[in-house]
Amino acid sequence: MINNKIADIFQEIGDILEIQNENVFRIRSYHRAAQIVRNLATDLEELKKKDQKKIKEIKGIGEDLFNKIVEIIETGKCDMHQKLLGHFHPGLLDMLRLRGIGPKKVKLIYTNLGIKDLKELEKAAKEGRLQNLPGMGKKTEQAIIKSIDDFNKYSERSTLPIALDEAELIISYLKENKFVSKIEYAGSLRRRKETIGDIDILVCTNTKNHNKKNVKSIMDHFINYSRAQEILAHGPTKSSIVLDTGIQVDLRVVEEKSFGAALHYFTGSKAHNIIIRDIAKRKA
Repeated sequence: MINNKIADIFQEIGDILEIQNENVFRIRSYHRAAQIVRNLATDLEELKKKDQKKIKEIKGIGEDLFNKIVEIIETGKCDMHQKLLGHFHPGLLDMLRLRGIGPKKVKLIYTNLGIKDLKELEKAAKEGRLQNLPGMGKKTEQAIIKSIDDFNKYSERSTLPIALDEAELIISYLKENKFVSKIEYAGSLRRRKETIGDIDILVCTNTKNHNKKNVKSIMDHFINYSRAQEILAHGPTKSSIVLDTGIQVDLRVVEEKSFGAALHYFTGSKAHNIIIRDIAKRKA
């Protein structure tokens, strides 16, 4: 969902401005806008297609924020955000993404210890150099170590709500292809795991329409998704893209008679499928 990307950019702008000691009201306006956009029930990209003036009517979105929202939807980037990043050490952004560490703490750590990335932060925390900073302490230091561990563990994965939003949007898009008969998401998303690696989507055509030409039509439609940033694979039964959010989406097309079995297989974990296969062998 484009809303999440816009909200993330606004949040980062506010965070960087706070570290740079910018005007507090300007900082708050971006943080407030991030919250407003993230909580919207309407997808801003869809709203823009219908009538972009409606975006201005959202409470808390003024002319400047409206222009930035349109810019992000149309280009995938915000010029102001890119300029700020150009004068900002990228490691500090990773520090900002840690749970429980906001711009004030990042600024405190950077100003007093010169720490500018997670590796340096973890080393300083384990050496006990953070606990003596103003407003910190041993408990905060241990919490930072735990946050770094969690970040390293989950940074390559998406949270369930974000992955669900992305899956539902792309499923809605794929349904526009007339040869799609059934479509479901599978994998860890269907198992409702807290964090999701890749999004797996399974599609079938009905028996009458299942041929190479029609399957190719579905695959071509998939890789032309407007949010596809990179095409990793484009084949007759499986294609993969990377979205502008960094999430990988894999699409598989199967025959209608195989859809149920395929959905079971691509939903189950590897361990689950091994057990099911062993049970089937014993019953054969």
